Amino acid sequence: MSPAIAHSHARLILWCLTIGLGNCLLPDEIHELVQSVEAWRDCPEATMYQEYLKYCTSIFVENLQKLGNESDICLWPDASSTAMEPYNHLTLCLGIAANETNCKEMMLFNRFMLAIHRHFYSHCDTPPEKPKDAPKKIIASFVSLTTVTTLLAAGLLAGSDYIHRAS
Repeated sequence: MSPAIAHSHARLILWCLTIGLGNCLLPDEIHELVQSVEAWRDCPEATMYQEYLKYCTSIFVENLQKLGNESDICLWPDASSTAMEPYNHLTLCLGIAANETNCKEMMLFNRFMLAIHRHFYSHCDTPPEKPKDAPKKIIASFVSLTTVTTLLAAGLLAGSDYIHRAS
């Protein structure tokens, strides 16, 4: 390992220990993550694509380090622009990698992103479900009830002496 790489590797380990970020990846772990996904196997330029995946992941890890702690990287329930930044840079980097290596199949991208999610976002709470609409029968009954009530009230007023006396 070159002195520059060893220095950055040591700095990364020190940072991980200081912050206590359990999701920190070392260069060997990045290599293992890329290998385990096997997204690059179906790619025409597999070696180049694999190197891009490593590079994109290392940039992603650096960007996560800038956030400071684990709670800052969770993208939900309210995704801040700060939390989205590393994620957006990763997707942009992977898009460039796909274009440069002609590995544009979405399955490659999806497999890699799934591995990233498993590793970095597994501690985050499950995103809240959006409230569902009421069943159509209930909506129809409320709409019908209010419509009939309005028409009935209008009919009763039209036929009453109150309107005839006022005119």
